[in-house]
Amino acid sequence: MIPPARALLAATSLLAGCASSDRTYYSDLERMLRGEGLMRTEAAPADAPYTGATLVENFERIALYSEYANENGRFITRRTAIPLSRWEGPVRVQAVFGDSVPRAQQREDMAQLRRFTARLARVSALDIALLPPGAEEPANFYVFYVDRAERVAMADMLDGSDIPPDPAVIDSLRHSPVSEICYANTFNSLDTPGLINFALIVIKGETEGLMRLSCLHEELTQALGLGNDDPRVRPSIFNDDEEFALLTRHDVALLRMLYDPALHPGMTLEEARPLLPDIAGRALAAEEASLAD
Repeated sequence: MIPPARALLAATSLLAGCASSDRTYYSDLERMLRGEGLMRTEAAPADAPYTGATLVENFERIALYSEYANENGRFITRRTAIPLSRWEGPVRVQAVFGDSVPRAQQREDMAQLRRFTARLARVSALDIALLPPGAEEPANFYVFYVDRAERVAMADMLDGSDIPPDPAVIDSLRHSPVSEICYANTFNSLDTPGLINFALIVIKGETEGLMRLSCLHEELTQALGLGNDDPRVRPSIFNDDEEFALLTRHDVALLRMLYDPALHPGMTLEEARPLLPDIAGRALAAEEASLAD
């Protein structure tokens, strides 16, 4: 559990310094990647076909393994087998903007967030809704757009509160390297293994353009349960090579698989594996049907 979003950002105005160097870094990085033919936006690239068998292999890599482990209050890079994780109940999304984000950018971010959450709801059949500013309904899925100083302020607020947050989350807020463009933290129910009931996404306020939108696509989808990255998974945003910037049809199929009724939170790889070929077939059929509409 974390303090209300407004409380988290109450102190950030005191630390809202210049982040021009980070902005320049991300702008130059996007220009370089796109110049090298990366950050592609095709949904179904002709040079990367896939089959049901491909989906089965990639689902295992993305949904049933993690690239990180939480060790002594810090996230470390280590491939770890995990139970299947997903949401079951309503997902209520709240966007929170630091003072560093201009109003025009906030409006653009909200429009993109509204479109993408609606798309995720259609694909997953989850009850996903984007809450308007000032909504009384509590959120359980926060998307923070904050710069470096505001992230440190959030960490200090959490660390100094009487609420015991995950130390690894505080550490990632305070020490996130510039190479980490955005990230998601999910929290599972203490009573039901694999049942996600809270998510916190950080999109660095210094990003812009396609890189910012790419963060939205990847982190929101990963926070629904497709949490891993793997270099063998293609065509996909779920790897770190930046070949694709936006959700592909392959990725949509993986999300359909994750929310197939035959699966449930907490399933192990051994439990899920026999079911995956049929689930992949249903996901492919659903994708074909959606294209025909």
